[in-house]
Amino acid sequence: MTDHTAISFLPYAKQAITSEDIQAMEAVFRGEIITRGPQVAEFEAAVASYVGASYAVAFNSGSTALRAAAFAAETKGGDRWITTPNSFVATAVAGAAAGAVPVFVDIDGETGNLNLEQLQYNLEQKPSRGRNIVVPVHYAGIPVNMKTIDASIRDTDTILIEDGAAALGSTYDGERRVGCCEWSHMTVFSFHPAKLLTTGEGGLVTTNDPHLDYRLRLYRNNGIVREPDRLSENPGPWYYEVVEMTGNYNVTDFQAALGLSQLSRIHNTIRERQQVIAWYRKYLEGVAHVKLLPALKDSRVSPHLAVVLIDFEEYRKERSLVMTQLRDNGIGSQVHYIPIYRHPAFQQVSGILSDYFPASEHFYARTLSLPLYNGLKEEEVKRVCQTLSAVLEGKLL
Repeated sequence: MTDHTAISFLPYAKQAITSEDIQAMEAVFRGEIITRGPQVAEFEAAVASYVGASYAVAFNSGSTALRAAAFAAETKGGDRWITTPNSFVATAVAGAAAGAVPVFVDIDGETGNLNLEQLQYNLEQKPSRGRNIVVPVHYAGIPVNMKTIDASIRDTDTILIEDGAAALGSTYDGERRVGCCEWSHMTVFSFHPAKLLTTGEGGLVTTNDPHLDYRLRLYRNNGIVREPDRLSENPGPWYYEVVEMTGNYNVTDFQAALGLSQLSRIHNTIRERQQVIAWYRKYLEGVAHVKLLPALKDSRVSPHLAVVLIDFEEYRKERSLVMTQLRDNGIGSQVHYIPIYRHPAFQQVSGILSDYFPASEHFYARTLSLPLYNGLKEEEVKRVCQTLSAVLEGKLL
């Protein structure tokens, strides 16, 4: 075991907070309004402009943003919430909590994204009641081909909600960014510290539909309406009405100020992370039974995770042991993701489903996320790759 007191620990993810970020938040703290103020509106407008959408609504987390999208789409019992099992559980919970039936589609084992042929098959199975709500996930920042999905939909009642939690800054074709909603009704983002832009906790939904924008804002603020044309009566300027039972999911102005500051340098942030992925490709080239996700889209991906696929069986190594040995040698790692259908909350409803998703199971058995964050140096990436290789080959304990 390496003496890890002599080397720095490299976590699998870490936020990057600059002095400019701190100054932006400090300015809000010194002002009069710290929540539901002008910084939030400015942040929403800036994100909408960046991705090319008409509207953006910020929330207190990405999970809330997903639920808000389900609410805005008027998801209800009888609807089918069609998504991937290769995601964080919030993707499926958003639909289930609204009463929809989660329907999982197996993945493309190369990218980790939805298998579009299998998605097409599911869309051709007409439900006896309710609508199809399709929720593709842009895994690790790799964009799903939304144009193909949109073109395959024949039922005009179908709703498309992109889970772009990990894909802010990614582009479909080198120009149009994830979140523009050209081929979907809404796109959801997360600003968790592991993402390339953070507001501490936070999320956001973009859309081009003014009605969806209205419903998103309704969900965020306790179902309250104040606009005179939406009120059943109007006794005075103090008056408001609660028209839906939702909750308070607002973000603060200092969170929005942090987001604005980080958004101002997003191009450099993306380039730095793309460079880290390039270093991983360089130093893992030739390492047997280890590969990264396909390189074809690197220039269009805003990388969220440095995912490697490892054939642990070939090395006769348990993944948990590899992760422990990496940690003991100063390197953090994580698994993204446990297939959603494997979680007890879903097994209690649907039973054991693993046999129905061979690609997801194979991907899950091999995946490991290595350190990826801004500020990671080439020599540190080289160290990660050399350490991983040594651990797999049994040269480190």
